[in-house]
Amino acid sequence: MAKKKVYLHYDQEGLDAQYNLRARWPRHPEFFAQWRREGDAVRARADCRRDLAYGPTPAETLDLLPPAALAAGGRAPLLVFIHGGYWQALDKRDVCFLAPPFAKAGVAFAAPNYALAPQVGLDEIVRQMRAALAWLWRNAPGLGCDPRRIYVAGHSAGGHLAAMLAATNWSRHGGLPSDLIKGAFSVSGVYDLEPLKLSYQNAVLKLDDGAARRNSPQGLAANRATPVWATVGGEESEEFHRQQAALAKAWRAAGGVVREIAAPKLHHFDILAKCADFAHPIGKAMRAMMDAGI
Repeated sequence: MAKKKVYLHYDQEGLDAQYNLRARWPRHPEFFAQWRREGDAVRARADCRRDLAYGPTPAETLDLLPPAALAAGGRAPLLVFIHGGYWQALDKRDVCFLAPPFAKAGVAFAAPNYALAPQVGLDEIVRQMRAALAWLWRNAPGLGCDPRRIYVAGHSAGGHLAAMLAATNWSRHGGLPSDLIKGAFSVSGVYDLEPLKLSYQNAVLKLDDGAARRNSPQGLAANRATPVWATVGGEESEEFHRQQAALAKAWRAAGGVVREIAAPKLHHFDILAKCADFAHPIGKAMRAMMDAGI
């Protein structure tokens, strides 16, 4: 008897396998341990500002590493990097290891935390990330950052959140400028939550039809003021490649700018470090996004 298809051509087992990243790469604990170890070393630096509150709940904090050198009275561009973990794991500490190369290049680096599922749903997580960006824009001058040069990036679930921020109509959130984010970079992101809703992941995410629709960047209007850069590892599952291609097609059709960066021979976990490797095409693209000032 043929197995029942639950999404596209996938039966339940096949769909779950597409999104079971830890099973696909059993060495993931080694990456987590390295990210945390190196991230904690960055957070221990005297120049790192830790646990700045951007909202009223304990989860709404961020870390910020200023650039290594800044002219007197100058303001640096700001990169806001959002951690992954399927919205249910990991922490801002796990992306802080990326900060030093950006600081050396004159870019401030902020890593925000957010509450995790199942304690909160995707609506609240997205709200918190919007609150973090709004707080950073309003407080940028006092942090030595230029509010006119804010960029956002994220990995995995953080890539989804970066895309959600890129699609945000900021005028509806406190009358903020439409081009609050000058560029967004999504690394191995998810942009359509329907397959997640149908997968084993939903036991924790608890998505219903409305939440999946509201929080799927692919179905939202592209913000033409915010160009998007996207990459996915060549060794990622078929679904992660389909997700990126579908987002690019939908947003380009709506007049948005989406630039895709090839990442052959990389998988879901080793791709993250390439964001701060300015000799790699991903790191080069991150720098180009900010150097172009678009």
